[in-house]
Amino acid sequence: MKAKTGFLYLISPLLIFILVAAATAQIRTVGVSVNNTWRYGTSAEWSSTDPIATPPSYVIQYNETEWMEVVINGISDLNVTAEVTAHFKNGTEDSTVGWIDIDTGNNINMTWMVISANLGANASIYTVSYNNWFINETVQRTYPNGNRDTNHFNTTSSSEFQYLSSNLYWDKETGILVELSTQNIFQTLNYTTSWSIALQIISSDVWVIPEFPTWPPILLMLIALTSATIMIVKQRHCPKNALTQTARACARNSTIVYSKNHQQ
Repeated sequence: MKAKTGFLYLISPLLIFILVAAATAQIRTVGVSVNNTWRYGTSAEWSSTDPIATPPSYVIQYNETEWMEVVINGISDLNVTAEVTAHFKNGTEDSTVGWIDIDTGNNINMTWMVISANLGANASIYTVSYNNWFINETVQRTYPNGNRDTNHFNTTSSSEFQYLSSNLYWDKETGILVELSTQNIFQTLNYTTSWSIALQIISSDVWVIPEFPTWPPILLMLIALTSATIMIVKQRHCPKNALTQTARACARNSTIVYSKNHQQ
């Protein structure tokens, strides 16, 4: 089955959320740059007590996806173009080029992928599409590259027969989507069906934060070398010292869970 690349299969479960409010005017600016790259891990869960129920196609898509990658390849005014690649567990990949206007929200294959940089609480996410979606708060979140200020949007809907909740986080400085999760619970007669999907950034070439600050180690090394030189001049037989510097790099792999529990 050919995958719907980009974030097209995120659209269906979230389109049902509409909040009624007046848009907040704010200057829109592009915070990403050409060649910026982000990679996301994905996860999906589905379960049902209904013996004839089957998971939605977008849940299946998430279950088959090992990671997604977004590479910015063009910027024109407030329009951002990117290549979106889905890498599947079977080793195949599917790529497509999409674009989004970070002001209006109009897009192809990049729904919610990028918003304006430096938005704040109560600002509308876009001015045309989803202009009644507003940032709830700016909070600090921890990702593999360090702590980031993120703009958080939450929407929840509930009734006697269903509960739906979604959370989206965008990096405040760049406007790139860094995390998304949605949970859905449906009650049909005596059966309960639930599913959730999520993605979260696992690596990026944009926020390379060293384990140690850059300048302090250099200054310490200069001081140490200077002191060692002075001692060598004064004492010809001082012991030899070796200076070493280590660095570590780590990446978190996403864990994808997919379950189907039937009760006969």
